[in-house]
Amino acid sequence: MRREWALAMLLAAMLLAGLGLLLRSALAGFYGSVLGGLCLGAAALLGTTGVAIAGLSAIHRRCSRRTFALALACALLLPPLALAAGVQLKLRSAYLAVVPWQLDVHDIAYRKEQRWGLPLLALPGDNETGIRVFPLPPRAAQALRQHGIGYLRGLPDMPLRLDDPRTRGRYGPWHETPLDEDARRHVTRHCAQDEGGFCITVDARVWGAVQQAISTPGSYYAIGRSGVIVIDPARQRVIYMYNG
Repeated sequence: MRREWALAMLLAAMLLAGLGLLLRSALAGFYGSVLGGLCLGAAALLGTTGVAIAGLSAIHRRCSRRTFALALACALLLPPLALAAGVQLKLRSAYLAVVPWQLDVHDIAYRKEQRWGLPLLALPGDNETGIRVFPLPPRAAQALRQHGIGYLRGLPDMPLRLDDPRTRGRYGPWHETPLDEDARRHVTRHCAQDEGGFCITVDARVWGAVQQAISTPGSYYAIGRSGVIVIDPARQRVIYMYNG
């Protein structure tokens, strides 16, 4: 009986996968992407469940109870753990993607972000604000101290291939701090004491360092599509902020 369940789930997974691909090609834009993604996700879940049922059924017939219990525990625990690890890696990659690839930044020192809208679906018009702070590698910091803004303006152009990971972190012209009024529109909205609304509370030491970096000479900034990036060579920090 278990084998029949597994075959039925695999067949349903194939049908859902076909429906998902059809929806993505027939319905262009947001709705086609969402509906197609949901169908493909459900197909992957059904297919994985069907394979797991077939495998566990075979193990149950041929192995001891202890071995079967161990296999069942692995089947139940490993997929969620693998999914969680994959999500974390994807999120980390997305957080780092705001830094120009030429700076060779690979770590996140501080992050505080919030969006006000639907819990799992970001929509145009949602209020959001955030800050990310990254360690600036010593090599880049030394180059900035020696050559100043000329180092940033002389970075190689971005490649033309959109699937190239080096296309991350594209910005307009570089400027010297303090930030002008246009750049200050993107600065994280930090909550003052007892202040409400669409704002976040940033760690006091981080916020103090940010204010010094954006308000005094010695740092460099550029405006991107949805935020402003500030490079502070004295403290070896890269600061990315957005507010909208």
